[in-house]
Amino acid sequence: MAIPIKIYLTKKFFQQISIVILVILNTNCRSSHNINPKHQDKTDARLVTKADSFNNLVTVDSLGITGADGVISFPLDDNKSIFMMGDSFLTPVRNKKRDVNSPMINNTFILINKKKDTHKALYNDASIVPDALLKPTNGNPKEYYWPGHGFQKNGIIHIFMSRFLHGDYDWGFKFSGTDYIRLDKNTLEVNSQENFPYSNQNNVHYGHSILTEGNEIYIYGSWSDKDSTALHVARATFDLEKNEINRVKFFDGKTWVSDPLTSKPLIGIHKPVPEQFSVFKQGDIYVLILQARELGNGNIYSYVADAPWGPWRNEKLLYHTTEQENVKDQIFTYNAMAHPQYITDNKLLISYCVNSFDVKKIHEVNTDYYRPKFIWVPMEMILE
Repeated sequence: MAIPIKIYLTKKFFQQISIVILVILNTNCRSSHNINPKHQDKTDARLVTKADSFNNLVTVDSLGITGADGVISFPLDDNKSIFMMGDSFLTPVRNKKRDVNSPMINNTFILINKKKDTHKALYNDASIVPDALLKPTNGNPKEYYWPGHGFQKNGIIHIFMSRFLHGDYDWGFKFSGTDYIRLDKNTLEVNSQENFPYSNQNNVHYGHSILTEGNEIYIYGSWSDKDSTALHVARATFDLEKNEINRVKFFDGKTWVSDPLTSKPLIGIHKPVPEQFSVFKQGDIYVLILQARELGNGNIYSYVADAPWGPWRNEKLLYHTTEQENVKDQIFTYNAMAHPQYITDNKLLISYCVNSFDVKKIHEVNTDYYRPKFIWVPMEMILE
């Protein structure tokens, strides 16, 4: 890039402040005695435990990705999963420190085989300098991808990626659209890469959570302005012959319509909707996991519904982070995501990201300040 990497990283982390404002989904891996007392009457943090096996598996200090955010997963065949990561470091870590000038790439994947306890970092290593796994094809060098969500069907990986532009915008970046990409399952070669135009039509950032039900694909997105936020959903049909989605429609509060401008917010959600969240089905119930959007809030909530479009109900505070109480190192947490393919003993795997507003701290003080953490949350906390 034309600007020095250190300046870029500083800009990036101010970008993340914006992502936190837009998205902020927080959770914490600390023990129950660290929970803010004002939240103890709402949730029992003693039920939540660390998922150390994932903490040790996803980021590997001596090989592969050593720091990243994003952490959005979906299952593949053969007990494997793809974890879609955002801005990532590959630089080795020694004594929980890395070179402060370490290059950062905008997106990577991590292929996890939990059964075999293996990890493989996936990025573009075709040149001397590693680069992002996926890039927009619009020809604009300032445009880049951050991950959305995806699914596998009939040997093809289908993913959504959010396009952003570097530049003289608020926080140094601007959302520019959504792309729908099809990848070969085995080689990850791009079969097709096309604009998903509806984000630019109704300002809903589609693709941050995908729910598949037979040949119907539900594509969720967040909408926001200065004063309000909302969750929207589109529904597509999966074309088995072409192995792609088509015939996209939008929920207008009552039925499914073709005009994206008539899309209406899903009802029953009383917390500010973040940019990233998780929707999945457990038994006959649909579950929404989100973190309140306010910067520094630190609360992760769940909702349930009887249909993919709601109405949502049964709001539960699942967890409250305390890592943002580390004022000295300017730590914050964000982007809590559910990984339902790993439900074990009726406990849901949830990840969250840790970061610092002071860029040097994630390199020179403790690299644990920029990497995903994982916890187990009992499903009974959500469904009871």
